[in-house]
Amino acid sequence: MTVECEGGAKLREVAMQNNLGIPFGCENGICSTCLIQINTGMENITERTEQEEATLSIRSAAPEQRLACQCKINGDVEFEF
Repeated sequence: MTVECEGGAKLREVAMQNNLGIPFGCENGICSTCLIQINTGMENITERTEQEEATLSIRSAAPEQRLACQCKINGDVEFEF
């Protein structure tokens, strides 16, 4: 599925508005329910927040994994969950 959004849009909001099916729990970067795999466009996603970094390190997440609730989009991104 392809959706369009404005630069700086929160990935969580885009996902919810377009019924992408990403599960969200706490929405604060703590529970990791919304863990996604960035396939292309990592350079178009904002840097990890301090909270996201802490949560992902506990999960031993790969560098291309992100929490959708913590990301903002600044260009083309392809991901899966």
